[in-house]
Amino acid sequence: MGALLEHRVGGDVRLRVHLTADTLTGDHITEIAKRHPDIDTAVVHLGGTRVLLHTVTMDAEQGVDFLRRAQPPTAVPVHHDDYRVFRSPLSDFLDAAGRAGLPTTVRTVERGQTISLAGAP
Repeated sequence: MGALLEHRVGGDVRLRVHLTADTLTGDHITEIAKRHPDIDTAVVHLGGTRVLLHTVTMDAEQGVDFLRRAQPPTAVPVHHDDYRVFRSPLSDFLDAAGRAGLPTTVRTVERGQTISLAGAP
């Protein structure tokens, strides 16, 4: 299910980030969105990892479904090219997200690059 991180200053939430971790999309994401409709950024673990004929990390289609359900203003796809077992490249996700016409801004980050999540996009 991932984790929800909050950056607080003086008790006020300044930034709320959802880290998906290695998970799949589903009704649990809809529930997270209901409980936390004010997520600023989602760090979305992708790759479409398949182990023993089962997908165990989100592929492009599931990544877009996650965006539909969670409705984050900004998404940062990660962990999509780390291992040979990944079957869904970042380009598939970017294409699918573009076709879906969602209001989420997708920000990519190159290996070794650092981006600020504050003030995203």
